[in-house]
Amino acid sequence: MPIPEPVYQNSAGRLLAVLNAMTNGNAYVAEVPKLFGTEPTSEDQRQQVCLAGLMEIHKLYLEFYEDMLEAQITEPQRKVLLSGLGSLRQSIYPIQLNAGYRAPTDAEKSLLEVCATILAQDSTLEKDDIAAIRESISSLRSLVEKGDLPHGLRKVLLELIRLSEDAISRFNIHGARGLRKAFKAMLAEAAEVYALAPSDGEREDLKKSDAWSAISKHLKIFDAIASRLLKYKPLIESGFRLFLGGPK
Repeated sequence: MPIPEPVYQNSAGRLLAVLNAMTNGNAYVAEVPKLFGTEPTSEDQRQQVCLAGLMEIHKLYLEFYEDMLEAQITEPQRKVLLSGLGSLRQSIYPIQLNAGYRAPTDAEKSLLEVCATILAQDSTLEKDDIAAIRESISSLRSLVEKGDLPHGLRKVLLELIRLSEDAISRFNIHGARGLRKAFKAMLAEAAEVYALAPSDGEREDLKKSDAWSAISKHLKIFDAIASRLLKYKPLIESGFRLFLGGPK
C-alpha cells in the first residue's frame, strides 16, 4: 500500500489521498508503516516507523493549514472550511499507536475536496525527472562503494542519497516543496564539508575531485527540477555557481 497519487496536486489533495489510503479501525501501528512501504521486523521497529510516518502526515497537515490561511477566499469561507475540518486532527494525532485509525467522515472528505479545488494545483514529477535523479543517485552510490573517500565526503554523499530517495518516495506527501527542501538540505551538507576544509588549497583540490563534480551535478539536477515545478529561478544560477566550481 504505497503512498497513493492524489487526484488534486496540492496539500489538500495529498492529505485527502493519504487519509483515504488507510483502513478505518485498523491500528495506526499497522497501517502507517504499510503506507510508507515499510515492513518492520520487530515491534520496536514498527513503532519507530509509525512515529516517523505520523510526523510526515503532521507536516503535511501543517502545510495544508498554512495554505488555507493564505488562500484567496473570504474570511467567512475560510472559517467555515477550517472549522468544519477541526475534528480531522483526531485522525492525524492518535492517543496511542495501537489505537484504531479514525478515518475522516464523509463530510470531512467533502470539505477537504472543496479545499483541494480552491488551492492552486502543483506541477507533478515527470518520469524523466525521476529517471534523471535516480541516475545521479546511482553515480553518487558508485563513488561511495569505491571506499577510498575521506570520511567527510563519504558522509555528504550518503546524506545526499538519503535525502534524494526520501524526496522521491514522499513526493505524493510533500510535492515539489519537498524537493526544494531536500535540495536546500543537500546544499547545506555540501557547504559544510567545503567550509571545514583546512585551507584554500584543500578547498580547490576538493572542487577538482570526482566526488565534488558528482555532488555539483546532483545539486544542479535537483535545483533545476524543483525550480521548474515551483516556478522560481534556480538558486545555483542565482548565486551558488562559483561555490560549486562553475564559471563566474
